[in-house]
Amino acid sequence: MKTLRRMLLALAVAGGAGFATQAQDDPSCDASCQAARKAANPLADVRALMTDNTIAYNTGATDDDSYNFQLQPVYAIPRDGANIVLRGIIPFQGVQPGAALPPGIQGPTKNSSQVSGLGDITLQGFYSPTGGDIAYGFGLQASLPTRTDDALAGAGWGAGPAGVVFGQWGDLSWGGVAAHMWGEDDFSVSVLQPILIYGLGQGWYFGYNNLFSYNWKAASDNEAWTIPLGLMFGRTIVLNEEGTALDLNAGYYTVDTKPEGGPNRQFKFGISAFF
Repeated sequence: MKTLRRMLLALAVAGGAGFATQAQDDPSCDASCQAARKAANPLADVRALMTDNTIAYNTGATDDDSYNFQLQPVYAIPRDGANIVLRGIIPFQGVQPGAALPPGIQGPTKNSSQVSGLGDITLQGFYSPTGGDIAYGFGLQASLPTRTDDALAGAGWGAGPAGVVFGQWGDLSWGGVAAHMWGEDDFSVSVLQPILIYGLGQGWYFGYNNLFSYNWKAASDNEAWTIPLGLMFGRTIVLNEEGTALDLNAGYYTVDTKPEGGPNRQFKFGISAFF
């Protein structure tokens, strides 16, 4: 755990810029394959409306299920020699009594029955130079206190740094997002999102894309970490000649390392449109 903690901190500080490998172009990659690679790339030059939805099993004091459904609009602005990528994370959540849904809701919550509503919105902005074999970006994120109930509280008013790195090696897409958020009520959470996707052809793929989180204010490492392990499968479908695409994916994860009130399993699914 100490080694993983040091890796997380190093990635958050470096913004991922220290990776180096050789991307390989694949002339056999058709339009669906190219669209799938763009869908996996957090720094792609796209306009998109993405969703990232999680059903969290056995949460809280009653071992009932919670959920976190997110809308994630993405808008990339091409500039000379760079892209500016703007992203939003708008969470709609259902939280059981005593539940924790890291990285936003560290828990355990104090509600006496299930609470559903809008959580705290996160806005992110990345500056990403273009032209290299490896895409990387660095920027800032900010949290807004938009929650409709205290049980859905995240960072409230908050901010912190964020970095992204992404590369392509044949059919393998790889990279990650590292970020930290400071917020109200002593909120201090680091996030690492590893991305490892293998293309199977015709837009089909499988791999890993989920969040590790570390709560710096937790009483111990055992309560601080959330580490889901599993696999996801999906397909990206090109809808027209203009390149509009639809991405569908689903994955199942076990969560053995988690805080009190956290889920022991996750089912994740996404439905995203790229323009």
